Amino acid sequence: MRQLVIAFVCLISSSFAYAVDRIDLAIGTLSRPSYQVDFISSYRAGLSWDTNLLKDHISPQSSIRLESSIGLNQTAFGDVYDINAAPVFHYQFKKFNQKVFFEISAGLAYLSEKNWAAYHDMGSNLLFADRVGLGYTFEKSEISLNFFHFSNGGTNNNNPGADMVLVRTSFKL
Repeated sequence: MRQLVIAFVCLISSSFAYAVDRIDLAIGTLSRPSYQVDFISSYRAGLSWDTNLLKDHISPQSSIRLESSIGLNQTAFGDVYDINAAPVFHYQFKKFNQKVFFEISAGLAYLSEKNWAAYHDMGSNLLFADRVGLGYTFEKSEISLNFFHFSNGGTNNNNPGADMVLVRTSFKL
């Protein structure tokens, strides 16, 4: 856990070199493994940086964001902390006045524990972190429903994965 906190503090400190665009918060449920956990059992906080990589070259509705976050998942075997970083493809639909959006991301995560429950060994502390979300944009914020997944991608014999369903909000700075 100490390493996760140090890494996140370093990340926040370095973020001032390139201004943070958003603060992200999420809360939800651990849907796999789901036994012996409270309904609200997953929490995330993070920072996002907007880029114009796709807006300038492909479509004004498309963009890439860079995200970093820390998380807490309350599992049957105790608290599991994580830190992750990922690029996020963000698309705003023209049909809904560019208020409705879709996001998808894939990145890397480091987890404090491999064992989440009986017979649920993630196989490694270093995992892939994937997220898919659908949401709505307000003037200075967004809210979305997200599916979040941890997996070692088959790099280990144990690969049960872990899934979370999260309500996420993002505040533009």
